[in-house]
Amino acid sequence: MIWKTPWKESSRLLARLKAEISMAKPAVFVDRDGTLNRDCPYCSDPEDLYVFADTVKIVKGYQDMGFYVFLISNQSGLNRGYFTHEQMEEFNNALFREMEKMGVHVDDAFICPHRPDENCSCRKPEPGLIEQALRKYHIDMTRSVYIGDRDDMDGELARRFHLKFILVRH
Repeated sequence: MIWKTPWKESSRLLARLKAEISMAKPAVFVDRDGTLNRDCPYCSDPEDLYVFADTVKIVKGYQDMGFYVFLISNQSGLNRGYFTHEQMEEFNNALFREMEKMGVHVDDAFICPHRPDENCSCRKPEPGLIEQALRKYHIDMTRSVYIGDRDDMDGELARRFHLKFILVRH
């Protein structure tokens, strides 16, 4: 009888873990400037927004397969004082509205405001932004994908998490 209780508890734990794994959704992590929209240095004015429909189409394909859609972006213009958080939000919201018109809903945005010399853990290719997403969402990283325009930043971050990387060039 002593061995039956731990075995039952182990079986319940295993069943719970299997259920949690099956509830996890993969994610498509997408860079912003140069990937989703034309890179205008330190983009913050919605008037400068030009969305790349081909990238949005790729993201839509993943969203249609049940993937989360997460924006992952370095925005050092914040800490450089080039634009405010509110201006960045206005730009992001304009981008998200255009993506919605194309059938894509962005589930969340993870932004690094730091300058390169601040040596933070969230500036790509450091892992902090994806780690934030992992703390907030139940993500199946084995099927997740990263889309970006720079192999040295986006590709490196994807490799750190063993993610499929899609390099786009515009």
